Amino acid sequence: MTPTGPGGYHPADPVTTRDPYAALRELRRTCPVARLDGPDLPPVTLVSAYADARAVYRDYRTFGNIGFYPSTLMYDMTAEDRRTIIELDPPRHTAVRRLNLIAMKPAAIDVLLPHIEAVADDLVGTFVGEGGGDVVSRIAIPLPADAIAAVLGLPAADAALVHQWVATLFSEPALEPATGGAPIPDIDSAFDDYLLRQIAARRSEPHDDAIGRMADFTHDDGTTFSDDELVVHIRTILMAGNETTTSLISNAVHRLLTVPGTQDALRDDESLIGPFLEECLRIDPPLTQFPRRCLRDGAIGDVPVEQGEIVSISIVSTNRDEAVWGDDAEEFRADRFTRDQPDHLSFGLGVHFCIGAYLARHTAHIAVSSLLRHTERVALADGYEFDKVWFFEFFRPKRLDVVVS
Repeated sequence: MTPTGPGGYHPADPVTTRDPYAALRELRRTCPVARLDGPDLPPVTLVSAYADARAVYRDYRTFGNIGFYPSTLMYDMTAEDRRTIIELDPPRHTAVRRLNLIAMKPAAIDVLLPHIEAVADDLVGTFVGEGGGDVVSRIAIPLPADAIAAVLGLPAADAALVHQWVATLFSEPALEPATGGAPIPDIDSAFDDYLLRQIAARRSEPHDDAIGRMADFTHDDGTTFSDDELVVHIRTILMAGNETTTSLISNAVHRLLTVPGTQDALRDDESLIGPFLEECLRIDPPLTQFPRRCLRDGAIGDVPVEQGEIVSISIVSTNRDEAVWGDDAEEFRADRFTRDQPDHLSFGLGVHFCIGAYLARHTAHIAVSSLLRHTERVALADGYEFDKVWFFEFFRPKRLDVVVS
């Protein structure tokens, strides 16, 4: 095992992952499959090149899910029926993926888009009326929470509960493992009880919403998921969809205000919002990396890997691979996706492609569109400086203070 990479970089280090771009550029050039280790950090094989990352994603029989567990030992201590979709492998993963696909089907989401637009207009209208503020807490956090709650079928009156639970999970203390983190308060177990009541209501009377479809899901052998299992997967939808979409919206607004000409271009032509968001996803992926565990001996390119090893796909690096995106790979180009481009890897690939991508894209599009329609000009507040959330897996600003006219 070699030491940490250039500049002391390690994919699980919350300090060096705050500004990893020069180190990752050097790794792509010199060692695209690198074995890294460091003080108090787990050994890991880092994949920084696009082609290698695609190969790892495709070979799910060799490279399995592990979620955010830092070691296979900790992963193995979790019972299979308590594992989320990002912690499972086929055949269990296949069944859970089918469950989630039924919950998040695009046709059902399309019906709810007018509701999401109304929520966005209300949030943005109030925000603009007050002259601006923190985009993250005022728009980027509550809008995805409302959107996913609506898709699941949770009552609108309970939106505050969903917001509180999500905010607790992704509060600053919870995202700072280096400082010891913070215990999740009683709201976590109370929220599980709340979800159990929602499932019971669907069991007694059918509902045409995501929770209802999940409660009705039947395996090929005629069995169903237990209520406790459904709670695990509903929580995952809420957690994963909220934080990643919050990051997408926050990062998009930051790029909107800091890349010259972008705000004017999107105001002049709203059809550019979609390509703009794809470029945001490419260059500022909400999740900067996806860990994998080796299920058997194999290889990445010509680098051998052994069963039990942890492999990390660096999305923030593969999405900037010069071999794929050209000499301007590390530049933000709002119009890049107006022409044919390779697929970025921010939503995964193959059997690991993000089930919530459709809702995330639409929610972010609605947020940006609403902000532009309600304003003549948006600008960063005087003295604002970008400060990334601490947790090494996530990329978004802690705050995004703006003024509007």
